[in-house]
Amino acid sequence: MQQEHDADARGTDSATVLRSLLAITRRGLVDARSGETRLSITDQSIVMAIADTPGIRSIDIAQMFRLNRSTVSRQLASLITLGLVREAPGTAGRGRPLELTPDGEDAFRRTLDTLQDVIDTHLARWSDAEVSRFAHDLQRFDRDDTTS
Repeated sequence: MQQEHDADARGTDSATVLRSLLAITRRGLVDARSGETRLSITDQSIVMAIADTPGIRSIDIAQMFRLNRSTVSRQLASLITLGLVREAPGTAGRGRPLELTPDGEDAFRRTLDTLQDVIDTHLARWSDAEVSRFAHDLQRFDRDDTTS
């Protein structure tokens, strides 16, 4: 009986983690859309992927976010038109490496600054020890992703 109760509590806690992560992510990314360049959540995710991994290819982005390649191609075409992303100079052929333009770097930095402000606001009343533990637990959670 105790194991059944523990399983129910774990399931409830796991669902709470999911809802909280989704809500925090949505709120932060929506807040980040308030700048000059209004990027969709998908656009912001792609810009962040390129910033974190210069030279990444569209196929890599599709795999990273588990998106259809045509979806990524449409998003990239839009980001290229906006002047935020470009194909790396001197490359040819399929699967060309991508990089951010200076405007893309600025949009990325503004997005990160906005997201950091959201996190800092949420953690303002937490102790240093609580923030440290939370950071440790989130890193552990992220590293334990076995689905990728």
